[in-house]
Amino acid sequence: MCTQGVIQLIGKPVNEKQAAVSFNLLPGSDPGTMGCFLSIWEGTRVLSASEALQTRRIISGELFGEHLFDELSIGKKNYMIGLGIDKGKETETIVATLSLSVSAILNHPLPTVCSNISVNSDNIGTDFLIAHFAGPCCNQIKANKKWIALFQGEFNAGIYDGTNMIATSKAAPYQYSGSIIMKNIPKGLARFETYTLIFGQGLDKFGNLDYSKLISSCTFIVWRSKIYIGASATSPILAYSPILLNAI
Repeated sequence: MCTQGVIQLIGKPVNEKQAAVSFNLLPGSDPGTMGCFLSIWEGTRVLSASEALQTRRIISGELFGEHLFDELSIGKKNYMIGLGIDKGKETETIVATLSLSVSAILNHPLPTVCSNISVNSDNIGTDFLIAHFAGPCCNQIKANKKWIALFQGEFNAGIYDGTNMIATSKAAPYQYSGSIIMKNIPKGLARFETYTLIFGQGLDKFGNLDYSKLISSCTFIVWRSKIYIGASATSPILAYSPILLNAI
């Protein structure tokens, strides 16, 4: 069992012309540095911010807020609403979406998909873990440079500069959901200790993980663990996992 932290996006149509949305980012994040934005597209496809009907930047210090998309044809056309990061960059990615279909009911919450990371007790070993991540399936496929990082203790502000980082692993460049294995964790995972797993995106100019761009977190306690004996990626233990990656 783990406690998750996610970038939240909720919304509803308020009349035939307008849809209201609200967002809540992870504590301590800087939406300006992350390049956060809200966009709306006509149809059922999530594309780039440059192809959106309307886009609104989320500025530094704005960890939560609201926005009203207007001049819509609600009940007559389908729309997708997305919250993204890295606006205008090669790594621009939508991390949460809302589906505003022609059948949407006024003042009722819209279906949402948020990026998240999780790990369960069956996937924790003495010196490894398998994390499961998911995010919106966007129609604009880009090399998004997603990664996970493991920290000792609860989620805290020190995570944004990499303090107390224990181990990291990268996801496949075009994968929006699946699993990542983290092997050979230094000093292993101690029973009854608390750890936080971070799901992030992007590298800095030196090619290192950019800890300012966190998408989701998962805090868990190691109550029990399986013995890890150095199983390879072809081991039956790990064969079901769609992505098996080496630690950075």
